[in-house]
Amino acid sequence: MSVAAGREVRMKRKRTPGPSGHEDARISPRAAAWLARSVCAVSLTLAGTGLLLLALCQEHPGVPVFEEWVEDTVIAVGFSLVGAVIAHRFPSHNPIGWLFCVLGLVAAVLLFCGEYAAYSLVARPGSLPGGEAAAWVVTWLWVLHSGLFAFLGLLFPDGRLPTPRWRYYAWTVVVAMVFGTVTAA
Repeated sequence: MSVAAGREVRMKRKRTPGPSGHEDARISPRAAAWLARSVCAVSLTLAGTGLLLLALCQEHPGVPVFEEWVEDTVIAVGFSLVGAVIAHRFPSHNPIGWLFCVLGLVAAVLLFCGEYAAYSLVARPGSLPGGEAAAWVVTWLWVLHSGLFAFLGLLFPDGRLPTPRWRYYAWTVVVAMVFGTVTAA
């Protein structure tokens, strides 16, 4: 098959309407792989920087340790890596990979912001800008983190709710996440 014939076949491919009646807006495999790797890289960078800040905080006696640093580190590294692999392999068929990527990213942001706030507000006050903003992010982002875990439990393993009746619970989780985030912020 020639290159021109291949283009013609791709151009004639019929787009199928999605559930809403519009064409499916699926991400290409190449774009999915790039996005998944990018989210994973950002998560790992934030987690590494958060651990560096944790080590710097330990040089100053009396500085409290961000309590969830181990949990957030494991989730940031593990979920980001697994999510990048799953999202790359099944970009549009299964939201579990993307959910893993987002969970890893949120955990990395929690770790980084928690350690950044501890370092800039307690260990060396005034040394880094935005310490209060980082502490503020930690106060409400945990609600989103918990809600995403609830969705993971709902959608695991195939990316679909067990039965249509579970939609009410899914909407309850969304409302609770929004309400909790707004209230905590």
